[in-house]
Amino acid sequence: MLLRLENVTKIYKTDGPPATILADINLRVDSGRFVCLVGQSGCGKSTTLRLINGLLAPSSGQVYFKEQPQAGINLQCGMVFQNFALLPWMTVSQNILLALEARGIDRQKAKKQAAFYIDKVGLDGFEDAYPRELSGGMKQRVGIARALAVEPELLLMDEPFSALDPLTSLNLREELLDIWADSNLAVSTVIMVTHNIEEAVQLADSIVLIGGKPGKIVQQFDVTLPRPRPKSDPAVLRYVDSIFSLMAEC
Repeated sequence: MLLRLENVTKIYKTDGPPATILADINLRVDSGRFVCLVGQSGCGKSTTLRLINGLLAPSSGQVYFKEQPQAGINLQCGMVFQNFALLPWMTVSQNILLALEARGIDRQKAKKQAAFYIDKVGLDGFEDAYPRELSGGMKQRVGIARALAVEPELLLMDEPFSALDPLTSLNLREELLDIWADSNLAVSTVIMVTHNIEEAVQLADSIVLIGGKPGKIVQQFDVTLPRPRPKSDPAVLRYVDSIFSLMAEC
C-alpha cells in the first residue's frame, strides 16, 4: 500500500461559520496505479490532492504514505499544476533547477537531471527559452519535467490538460502514459484530478468520484479495459455514461 487516507476531513475557518470542504474521506492507492479523481467543481478534488502532497493538513483523520503517518510536505511527491506555475523571468532549465536546488541536490547533479527530463518531455533545444516564448503545451511539458526531475515515487497532477487545446491535450495524455509505464523512471504511481470523465476513462486504472458539499467519495470505478482506449470504443462510452449519470445525481 503506497497511500492511505483514513477518515480525512478538511475544514476551513472563515469570518462566518467554518466551511467543511471534505468529510470522512477514505482512500487507498497501491503502488503502480494510475488514479483519477473526478467530480463537479467545488467538491474538493484539488483539496484532496493538496492533502496528499502535504500542502494542507487534515482537520481530522490521517494521511499515510507507505504506512507512515504523513507530517508536512511529502518529498516523495511531485506536483503538476493546471496553470503551469512557471517563473516568467527564468528559462526552462532555471525553472526546473530551482525545484532541484530547493531539495538540496548538488548543482552538477541537478543540471544532469534537469537536462535528462527536459529531453524526456520533448523540449530538447528549448533549455534557454523563457515561458513567454512557449506554447501552452510546451509550458505544461516544463511543469511535468520539473515534477519528474525531483524523481518522485508519486506524481500528482491538478487538471494538467484543462487549459490546452484538444489535440495538444491528447498528445500529452499519450506521452504521460508512456512516462508512467517507463520502468527506468522513479515515478510509479499517478493521481490526477480532472473534470473530464472521458479523459479519466482513457487514462486511469481507477476512477474515484467525489461528490456533495462537503465532498465525500461516492464510488470508485476500476477500469479494466486494455490501452489504448479510443473515445469511440463502446466500452469506453459505457464507463463515461455510468460515471456521468452518477455525478449528475451528486
